Amino acid sequence: MSCQKGHRVGYKCCLVYNSYEDYARASRKCLERDGCMVMPREEQEALADYVKSFFRPGNWLGISDLRSEGMYLFDDGTRVSYFQWRKHFLSSQPDSVRWENCVAMSSDDGDWWDHYCDQTMNYMCEFDHRVAL
Repeated sequence: MSCQKGHRVGYKCCLVYNSYEDYARASRKCLERDGCMVMPREEQEALADYVKSFFRPGNWLGISDLRSEGMYLFDDGTRVSYFQWRKHFLSSQPDSVRWENCVAMSSDDGDWWDHYCDQTMNYMCEFDHRVAL
């Protein structure tokens, strides 16, 4: 078994779901499908290209600082060591707004921003590369 053509990103199979969910519900939906929300560790460039192909405003990533403000963790509990925060003269990220604890990726440029977890947006799930999608 393997990924459908066009869904392999690095060593993962990824799918973007065209369904607006808040962070917690998106995470649950990925788990129900035997996956998890995308947790980009080193395949950022390929993941950004994949997201751009869907022309959606943004997608949840499996990253948050819900446990401790400013300490970003993947949903599996490991600490994030690579970041692709949006750097813009009007709105750099993270912008330290206390209640923006969940991370999303822009489909325009692949940059990340922190966002309110109860907002809804598309989401991406990752699956073991041996799982057929």
